[in-house]
Amino acid sequence: MTYDELKINMKVEIKEKPDEERAACRRMKYIVVAKYPSMCILEDKKGRRRGVSIGELIMNKVITQSPYFEMIRQEKCSRWRKKSSKQDER
Repeated sequence: MTYDELKINMKVEIKEKPDEERAACRRMKYIVVAKYPSMCILEDKKGRRRGVSIGELIMNKVITQSPYFEMIRQEKCSRWRKKSSKQDER
């Protein structure tokens, strides 16, 4: 699903880092309230709102990039893996 396909009132899960360094990350459930060109507004079940960038949605695997950029990313990853395996053989 890309950002264009993300709908208002859709439920998403985002990882949140706690204040303490040693505590584990937890997944919070949100509802998409509004969409803007570079970010969207999410609301939790208590009514608290939070702005989230497109990059954060991609990192949490809520959305993916457009198919063109995903293709470029996969090509770069495959080239990097080939180079790293050649260096390991030396």
